[in-house]
Amino acid sequence: MGSASDEEREVRAARNQALFRAVNDKILELNEKTSGEFVGSVAIACECSRIDCLELLEIPPNAYRGVRENPRTFAVLAGHADPAVERVVGVHDGYAVVEVLGQGAQVAEATFRDRRTTASD
Repeated sequence: MGSASDEEREVRAARNQALFRAVNDKILELNEKTSGEFVGSVAIACECSRIDCLELLEIPPNAYRGVRENPRTFAVLAGHADPAVERVVGVHDGYAVVEVLGQGAQVAEATFRDRRTTASD
């Protein structure tokens, strides 16, 4: 069992990641509405747990959709994974896919919006 401060850090990190997940979902949705299906890659905000990170990463749209299959996974720049709150589940060119752990997993699941079952707004 983790300490209260460890759990608070997990929750805070997951909330930050969930915020950028929502931003990136909207970016992809808007781009698809205006230009149709992407070829190549799309620039999204790094979904790392760092509060001060505002960096972008390039990811193929289908790879991003794959990350969204699991509410606990996020796309982060290479080197941005935080082993205190997540584990790396995939390494790709310039980015990694991480899965949040502990209390952060509950936050990630609670804030997840499944694009497959939600009608477009």
